Amino acid sequence: MTRAEFEAQCKAEEAAWFREVEWRHITRQLEALYGAVKAGDGSEYTRQRVGRLEALQQALMGFPAALAD
Repeated sequence: MTRAEFEAQCKAEEAAWFREVEWRHITRQLEALYGAVKAGDGSEYTRQRVGRLEALQQALMGFPAALAD
């Protein structure tokens, strides 16, 4: 394995790790917001936050067009 190949592999692994960490963080936030909605928080702000976080998850799954909405 050449140095360039090794560096490319390291960058790919690091990017995958960051995506996983971001996914977990977004999931925790969404779970809290879903709980708030279930408890009766129907505010526009909460709905907007849920929408933005769900769009971020869609982008992480490979659908970046979700961020355009």
